[in-house]
Amino acid sequence: MTASEVGFWLVAYGGALFRWVAVGRIREVLGERWRLAPAPTGGADPPVSISVCVPARDEAAVIDRLLSSLDAQDHAKLEVIVVDDRSTDGTGDRARTHRCRVVAGAEPPEGWLGKQWALSRAAAAATGEILCFVDADTWHHPAAIRTCAAEMERDGLDVLVVVSGHALGTWWERWVMPFFWAALLSFLNVAHADDPARPNDAMGNGQFWLVRRAAYDRIGGHAAVKDRLAEDVAIVRELKSSGAKFRLRFGPELTRTRMYTGLGSLWRGFQKNAAVVDPARPGLSITLTTLAAVFSVQAELWPWIVFAMAPLSGGIWAEPTAIALAIFQLGMILLGRARVYAAVCDGPSEARLSRNPMALLGQPIGAVIGIAAMLNSLQAQLRGATVWKGRRVRGRSL
Repeated sequence: MTASEVGFWLVAYGGALFRWVAVGRIREVLGERWRLAPAPTGGADPPVSISVCVPARDEAAVIDRLLSSLDAQDHAKLEVIVVDDRSTDGTGDRARTHRCRVVAGAEPPEGWLGKQWALSRAAAAATGEILCFVDADTWHHPAAIRTCAAEMERDGLDVLVVVSGHALGTWWERWVMPFFWAALLSFLNVAHADDPARPNDAMGNGQFWLVRRAAYDRIGGHAAVKDRLAEDVAIVRELKSSGAKFRLRFGPELTRTRMYTGLGSLWRGFQKNAAVVDPARPGLSITLTTLAAVFSVQAELWPWIVFAMAPLSGGIWAEPTAIALAIFQLGMILLGRARVYAAVCDGPSEARLSRNPMALLGQPIGAVIGIAAMLNSLQAQLRGATVWKGRRVRGRSL
């Protein structure tokens, strides 16, 4: 057997094996055991005070939806702080029509990314014993804050990260977002995420998470991750490393988001953080992102490559074992996608995307766009060309 044939079979068997393991992990991670559901109406309301901190830069299109959901929260000791981060679209004026305190934003100091600076300003203005950080493009069940407060108080948690449900409107979102979710969940061991001895296995979700003020202040707040592109993952790792008791839960009924509204906003959004980037080490950044892209081709697109090459080239590509492995791998890919659709991602009309052939058969389109987004993110970050909401964004991934 030649070296190229050995390589071919390693890829064929490796892809099938990885996908078989990955679909089991996705099923475990998204199972009922790790789900956090809204507490019953009229349940006990923990007396702990909570400050909800919202960074908002040009969020006029979504801020009313978020703040209306916060106005409806049934937790008594609650304050909402919105940092109007130098918006130009009237975000602050819209926010002032709700029950919240609006804090004027400022340009971030040298070395800070804009979101972290806004979050730190919100935290500085907060008075609660627990800080709840939420993104402006989220909205929440009326019992969301009370449910999370009860979970933290009952089990003495310092940090609670709740993974949001995702509303997906356009087909671009429905194809690309599950590519990234499936990739993330395929490598996530949720039991390790809760293990205090494994800080680097923590998963963050900046869309909705809570932390006790004492634990937050102990690490210096967002100053500890002021230049991190994935600040949500970085800060929970810092918290776990400091000894904070951490828990990760999935709560698509508690909190929901729609991150992007089409291919353009999706492409610009992933330009910030789809690559593994450290501007101080461009060689390492290029190597790691290239490896991630190559692995994604093998994990996501290999079956389609086999199906295309078998009639064109014949030979090893057309061998029954190669075809069977490709079919098996594709089946595992689509099974994992269906699980992600059913548990995390859905349409704004609650469409059952997990049963929609268009959603599943668009898998290779989503994979191609996702891989391209990783490579685009790498070159843009290394050139310092990433701009988000009018600010140039450059930092380290983690």
